[in-house]
Amino acid sequence: MCGIAGSINVALNIDVLNYIKHRGPDSQGLIEKQVGDNKVYLGHTRLSILDLTEAGSQPMITDCGNYAIVFNGEIYNHLELRKKLANISFRGHSDTETILYYIREFGIKSVDDFNGIFAFAFLDIKNEQFYLVRDHFGVKPVYYNFNGKTMVFSSELKVLLKSGVKKEIDLSSLDSILTLRYNPSPTTIFKDIYKLSAASYIKYDLKNHQHKIENYRNDSYAVNNNISLDEAVEEYSKLFENAVKRQLLADVPVGLFLSGGLDSAFIGKVMSQNLGYPIKTFTVGFTGKGNFNELEDAQTTATLLGSDHTADFLGQDQYLDYFRQSFYHTEEPIAEPTIPALYHLSKMASKSVKVVLSGQGADEPMAGYKRYYGEAIMSKYAGILNLMPYKILKQFFKANETFQRGVYSAQFKKEEDRFMAIYTLFSDELKSKIYKNDLLSTIAIRKDKFFSKFYEEVRGKSDSLNRLLYIDTKTMLPDNLLLFNDKTTMAHSIENRVPFLDKDLVAFVETLPSEFKLNGKIHKYVERKAAENFLPSEVMNRKKRAFETPVGDWFKTSLYDELVSLVSQKSSLSDQYFNKDALMNMINTHKQGKRDYRKQIYTIYSLELWYQNFYLKF
Repeated sequence: MCGIAGSINVALNIDVLNYIKHRGPDSQGLIEKQVGDNKVYLGHTRLSILDLTEAGSQPMITDCGNYAIVFNGEIYNHLELRKKLANISFRGHSDTETILYYIREFGIKSVDDFNGIFAFAFLDIKNEQFYLVRDHFGVKPVYYNFNGKTMVFSSELKVLLKSGVKKEIDLSSLDSILTLRYNPSPTTIFKDIYKLSAASYIKYDLKNHQHKIENYRNDSYAVNNNISLDEAVEEYSKLFENAVKRQLLADVPVGLFLSGGLDSAFIGKVMSQNLGYPIKTFTVGFTGKGNFNELEDAQTTATLLGSDHTADFLGQDQYLDYFRQSFYHTEEPIAEPTIPALYHLSKMASKSVKVVLSGQGADEPMAGYKRYYGEAIMSKYAGILNLMPYKILKQFFKANETFQRGVYSAQFKKEEDRFMAIYTLFSDELKSKIYKNDLLSTIAIRKDKFFSKFYEEVRGKSDSLNRLLYIDTKTMLPDNLLLFNDKTTMAHSIENRVPFLDKDLVAFVETLPSEFKLNGKIHKYVERKAAENFLPSEVMNRKKRAFETPVGDWFKTSLYDELVSLVSQKSSLSDQYFNKDALMNMINTHKQGKRDYRKQIYTIYSLELWYQNFYLKF
């Protein structure tokens, strides 16, 4: 796990590369190659996990001198891939060297054979071609900018901004943050800076400076309605065990982010059965009772696993301090309250390990969230709810934000529009009040563009719940949850591996009927049935806790003054784009308990902190 950077016809130096040194503090490397009329720079910051010798250093060039790579990630099946390269005399045992020669031998589309997490640049010097690639589920991000005959790319935005790429907020992207709380790929908050979509690559022809983006996935969506529950549980168990075993591949100790829930306990149990040392586990929680404190449950699981456990509380001042710091690393104004907790958790873990496994990615493919039950009900009664006037319905749920969004989505007759509405944070009605003047009409984004590509892949296949799970796995997961997970863990030089997003496991899960994922009110049904063979009932029967923070209450009390100050000052982002009177009305309505606006307010708060702590500093 590392940081990559590079450019075409834009000088790149070590000083710029050092902006991502936290991703790879063990060593740095930078080469310059003349390819036709172009100067190509490839830079790398290394976090040594596989092959700790010089044989694993990057940038890496083939023995023939015609191909080069800078790689960020881990290829868990690289030893299997090596068996197809019997004619190669390898210098070391790194996965980077494996895929360098694998692509040389089998071409860029062979990347679909990789089971892992990755973003890399591959330079074909002989044929004057350049490739930029992102993994199947978008665990590892990579950004890029094209400008005439130049290109700059990196694991993080900082390198692009420090390489002369213009810094300008894109108003359509600002609007998508208000809509979704994040920017779906390929967009970012910055105009003309993009992030590569999951399961895709850029092919750049250095002879004519033309590029195209292609998807490398060979699979097509199909559900197997003939599989029995017993068969599904047996296959899931086998694939899950294989996934965890694969991801233990490392030349350094491997730890675990442990919550109080099922997912991380399941991973931990398989880890404990396959490692020759006690697992180091890490948990963080807030003081007080409620869903924001899983410490007691996590400690019980740690005792069961026999792990070397570290736990800590996170107070309000520390939470807010970490949140402000986090924007330097997340770089995009993602409005997720769990980021400071992950920041603290990663800081704790970095004192003991370089690699952790976590339960991220279990919920989207396997219907783990409460909203999926809501969608199951909504799809069943959509015809009736469509007949009920939205203005009347919304009056019944003023104080509950989740029900408000459910009611909002019920007014849409088309399924794709309903899916979009489920995630809509600021409705058009609310935006028309929040934006300055007539800004909303000038932005004029098409909200259906966010999900349309993936919706078309599953249109008419399976049922609405399976379609929603598929879309979530391809959109919200890579460009929101996985993005801030990568940035926040790598801020502390920690590689975060996600067994639930093993390529083979997800491919199987996507073939399952939706009732194997959500059975009545039981979420992640097949996973739970598989876990019964590994975990005791005291863990299995715990109520699922969505990791929550007390921030909604803080906006009514101790955080109110800071929020008002951020919004009100002349140098604020709100001063440029938003109607401050409307913002204050929303903030005060929440404070008075008349309506739950915590998520909307948190988004505004995140935008302001991002603007002060990242945008103005770069």
